[in-house]
Amino acid sequence: MSTHRCTGFSGQWILMPEPLSHANHDPRWGSKDRERKAVAIWQTLLHYAGPSLPTQHWVDIGCGSGGIAAHLAPKVGEMLGIDPEPWPRWANWMQQNANLKFVQGSYDHVPADLAAASVDVVICNQVYEHVADPIALIRFIHQILKPDGYCYFAGPNMLFPIEPHVFWPFVHWLPRNRAIQLMRMLGSARADDLDAYSTHFWQLKRWLSPHFTISNAVPFMITEVIPAQHEGLFWKVLAFLPRRLLVALTPLTPGFVFVLKKTV
Repeated sequence: MSTHRCTGFSGQWILMPEPLSHANHDPRWGSKDRERKAVAIWQTLLHYAGPSLPTQHWVDIGCGSGGIAAHLAPKVGEMLGIDPEPWPRWANWMQQNANLKFVQGSYDHVPADLAAASVDVVICNQVYEHVADPIALIRFIHQILKPDGYCYFAGPNMLFPIEPHVFWPFVHWLPRNRAIQLMRMLGSARADDLDAYSTHFWQLKRWLSPHFTISNAVPFMITEVIPAQHEGLFWKVLAFLPRRLLVALTPLTPGFVFVLKKTV
């Protein structure tokens, strides 16, 4: 059985068995780079929360097959992954992490054991664009977080010309039925995967601001996190751009990363 690396509380890499790899164990968008994403989430939250980042009880909403939750589990006290459908990988991940649990549920079908104001940190990574009511999702995050709790909130930008789930340009700007018809007419096998509804930077901030203080983490990710994970001149050049310019360009980036802190 192959292994993968995971970071413990001490920051040291430890080897963990890789769960069984079958195509139907993962969402259609795959589970590649889940470890790298988990590291990026941890570093980003630690940067904004500092050494006092609470680690007792974390929840990953829309966790999919569970890779991010599993890679973060060794760094926290309890990790709960929630997804509307169960995934075969869950059993493998839980066998490797005694503090990790997965349950079937969502923001509108809350697990019975998830009480209000009981969670230190929520991970909401690439979820808002897939739910019927993103405002209700945001209210749910606020509800379950403890006072001064944190949320890592990331998702795609409607204004970026490439739709990130099907990798076609401009189709997410068209009426959905027309876009799917166009993709099918042009021979795309991914037309039925066009099922996400993203929004823009300013709309997300309007939804989030009544409940949280909002930190735009995109400049930090570009200058600190991504260059350490990706080789290539492109990322190195981006890392040297002035922070003010990166802040100004955030509404046009492929996606957003916000670190939210519960205020009320």
